Amino acid sequence: MRKKIFFAMLLVLCGLPASRAFAADFPANASKLLKGQAVDADVAKPAVSLLREDDEPAAKDCSGSPVKYKADTAIMLQGFHWYADSYWPAGKKGWYAEMARKAPEMGRAGIKIVWFPPPSVGSYYPSQLYNLNSQWGTEEQLRDAIDAMHKAGILVLADAVLNHRNGTKDWADFTRPTWPTTVITKDDEWPGPGKSENYDEGEAEHGCRDLDHRNEIVQRGYKNYLKWLRCNIGFDGFRYDKVKGYPGKYTAMYNAYAKPVISVGEFFDGNRQTLMDWIDSTGKGDAASMAFDFSIKYQLQRAIESDDYSSLDGGITAWWSGKSVSFVENHDTAPRDPDFIANAPESYKRNTMAASAYILTHPGIPCIFWPHYYDMGQSYHDQIQALLEIRKQAGIGTSSKVEVLRAEKGLYVAIVNNNLALKLGSSWNWNPPQEWKLIRSGDNYAIWTNAKKKK
Repeated sequence: MRKKIFFAMLLVLCGLPASRAFAADFPANASKLLKGQAVDADVAKPAVSLLREDDEPAAKDCSGSPVKYKADTAIMLQGFHWYADSYWPAGKKGWYAEMARKAPEMGRAGIKIVWFPPPSVGSYYPSQLYNLNSQWGTEEQLRDAIDAMHKAGILVLADAVLNHRNGTKDWADFTRPTWPTTVITKDDEWPGPGKSENYDEGEAEHGCRDLDHRNEIVQRGYKNYLKWLRCNIGFDGFRYDKVKGYPGKYTAMYNAYAKPVISVGEFFDGNRQTLMDWIDSTGKGDAASMAFDFSIKYQLQRAIESDDYSSLDGGITAWWSGKSVSFVENHDTAPRDPDFIANAPESYKRNTMAASAYILTHPGIPCIFWPHYYDMGQSYHDQIQALLEIRKQAGIGTSSKVEVLRAEKGLYVAIVNNNLALKLGSSWNWNPPQEWKLIRSGDNYAIWTNAKKKK
């Protein structure tokens, strides 16, 4: 009897009716409830409500993806930009509705991976992890967008922000799930008591509370959250935000638990060796996470703007192409002006196309930026589309071989897969043999193919 009274009081505190406190097998039901397990019908509905609204829903088990994925020939698209959450061509339906609307077109274009924005409320400053009604749209719209991508043969990545969290109403009142202040690193700016005894292990995020990934609450919480995104919501993998903020061994831990089809980390650094060190820290061989290739991004930008390609060394791709995600621009590196892309100077657009020609004709997994593909005008959209088709026809993938013939002032020349030639730069002091056919050219770039050569 005392057990029943105790569990009755506990469930009343959790918001369940007292009149149901003495249901048959009630202590067993309450125990299951607290563990996030299914309970008898007599208390099932309140248990689900409690978990969904106030705490931490249990993650299902799953593996693989409904989409067939071949890493060697994958192409990625960043499916949003900084101002997408307030720029909704789909009317009041949210950005997810716009993504869902374009999913069939993306699939036909050969895009195989789409990177979604952070799904939790607060986006890059997440507060309630399990509240997916965010500035990007509702949870239902998110699920619809994921389903649309899967039907189009596209894998979906969640932007997983694990370095830091925001409070729900204040700096450190963490809810859904509720975490104590002991998860906050000792050197965080928050002035309150009860923080961790451990200092931050990486780069701080001054706008949010930096989290101590050595803390078991953080580890257990993020394991469940990531697995829930994978198996309950439908994401196939993760783009890990700000991985400079915590050691790569935690990415390895989270991947081992959530089992994403793919993962890629944002280690915001242009040093190739530093990027490689992070990749190595996340696992061995195939188990290691991919990384965005900031080294080739910055090299390309400098080379094209200065018309000097002598320092273009291939970035991560030249060392481990299977772990390199190359890109021209993303939401962090692009100008923070909602009208910039539509009104960008022609020099920016020309340089963007030359850089796009490089990443789409070289190994690694290239990632296209939404505004470049959709917002720079039809001419530039068509040029990127043509480059996507060229990559497909030439059979270029992560394992393709590159022979750099020239890398100097005014000229870069590379032969890829032994059947495609790319020239960048203002100089025309190089032309391929006569049997090669010019198939695409633009400002400061040209592409030839030789169909007689094997892929």
